Order: sequence, then structure tokens, then C-alpha cells
Amino acid sequence: MKGGIESGAPEITKGSDEREVLDVKRLIMLPLAALAAVLVAVAASAGTQTVQITKNGFTPQTATVAAGDTVTWHDADTADHQVVADDGSFASPVLHADQSYSHTFANAGTVKYHDSFARTHTGSVTVSAPAGSISLSSSPQTIVYGSGATLSGVVSSRAASESVTLTAQPFGKGSQSVDAATTTANGDYQFTVSPTIRTTYQSHWKTADSQPVTVDVAPLVGFGRSGRVFIARVTSDLTYTGRFVWVQRHFGFGWKSVRRVFLGSNSRAVFSMKTPHGRTMLRLVLPAGQAGPGYVAGLSRTIVVHR
Repeated sequence: MKGGIESGAPEITKGSDEREVLDVKRLIMLPLAALAAVLVAVAASAGTQTVQITKNGFTPQTATVAAGDTVTWHDADTADHQVVADDGSFASPVLHADQSYSHTFANAGTVKYHDSFARTHTGSVTVSAPAGSISLSSSPQTIVYGSGATLSGVVSSRAASESVTLTAQPFGKGSQSVDAATTTANGDYQFTVSPTIRTTYQSHWKTADSQPVTVDVAPLVGFGRSGRVFIARVTSDLTYTGRFVWVQRHFGFGWKSVRRVFLGSNSRAVFSMKTPHGRTMLRLVLPAGQAGPGYVAGLSRTIVVHR
């Protein structure tokens, strides 16, 4: 083309121009439609319900919500209306045409209401109780093999005589039901458990499940002495033949490992050890790496040697 800028774009006809305009409109409408869908989803999950006030009464006349939800009354009439709870728990201002009033219901139960401008127009809101919950904790959280722990919790209803069941999942095994209890006057309950390996517990009440609670288990590390001869023995569901424990001595700055002792048959070792003159404090430590799968590090009692 003479005297102008040459373009590689095809010539746009009137028909194609109209099509491009339509395509642009579609591109604009798509995000708007998506936004509308999101807004609808948010509104649906916000826990609100709308009741229309008409010249013939409330629509719907009965509403069911969950505790914490909100009901909005909208004056869809040309006349004035006022929503008043029969028990006096709420009252709207005088609503003119197209005005609204909202009230949030915190407690379970049924609340009846009426229109003060037309007392024969009545309605009700039934509020369902919030979903139940149950707590669970362990004391202590780590035990020595052969000892026990107390699991305790409370149900959200705080009611007595509620049935609570307990399931347990020992390390490397499936979950199984192990016990049942009844709540006390404050909704409290407890179980006594003696896991022999790391075990995860969960309590159940009606449709509610507690958060899982894990009780760790340390192998029982026995430490005895007869003169200058010492005896070490480790006990759990596993065997410790070929594994070792550390003999630790207490110094002024703390405990220090001074000797490694390997365990023989029956997870036991007999060894002699010379101690310095005076008072010596000794103990055995089973490192976590020697404790085996499903167990944590173990610690013996302290032996005091006088020489």
C-alpha cells in the first residue's frame, strides 16, 4: 500500500468485527459468571436463611437453622411490619417496604414469633444444637514398658451417663476397639491404658471423634549391682540381643557416657566395672537408635557406688 504502513493483519470486515465484539463480551461475562457462582457458594455456607414478609404472612412460616446461624426477614409487602419473638428474645424495628431485619440464634430450641401489625401472622424458628465434640489427652505422654497412662477427656454436652468408646492402634497394627466408659456429672470420662508399644488412641461419642493421642513407650532398662559386678537388662516386646546400652557416670557438669555394653541372650549383660574412690553415680541409657521400631529411648534407675 503506497504512502502508508503495511500490516500483516488480515482485513477486518464488518461481519468479523461484530464477531470479535461478541467474543469480547463472552470473555467479560465468563469471569462475572464465575464470580457470581463464588458469591452464591459463600452465601450458602454463611448460615443465613431469608423469610419473606407478605400481606398473607411469613414465607416460609417455619425455618430450621443451626446454632450460630442467622435469619433475615424481608418486608416484601407495601405495608409496614414488625417481627417480634413471643418470648421477647428479639424484636425488629418497624420494617417499611423492602427493608430487612436479621437475628442470629445462638441457643438450641424453637422460638415462635409474630407480626405486631398483624398478630394472626405467626412463624417459628427451630435451632438445632451445634455438632457435638469430644476431647482426649494423656498423662503421661510417655511411659516405661510395663506401666500405664490415664486417658481423659470431656464431651461437649457436659452431660452425665453418656457412652464413650475408645479405640487403639498399636504401632504396626490396625485400629481396634478396646474399652468403653460412661461420663460423670460434668461430662468427664477417663480410661486407664497400659500399651506395650507406641499406641495411638481415639475416643468416640455419638458421631464425634476426638483428636488422636499417642502414648510413647520406652523399654524397661534394668540396672543392678553386686559388688563390682553390674547387671543390665532391657525388656519390651522386642529382643535386644546384640544391641547396646551406654553406662553413664555423673560428673559435676552432668552425665557422661563412659562405657558401651552389648546385650547378650535374653537381652541381658553382666559386666564388671572399676569405679573411682568416693561416691559414684551410674545409670544406663538405651539410645533411641537401639530401642527398636515403635519405642523411644530408655533410661535406668541411678545406682550410687561408694568405694
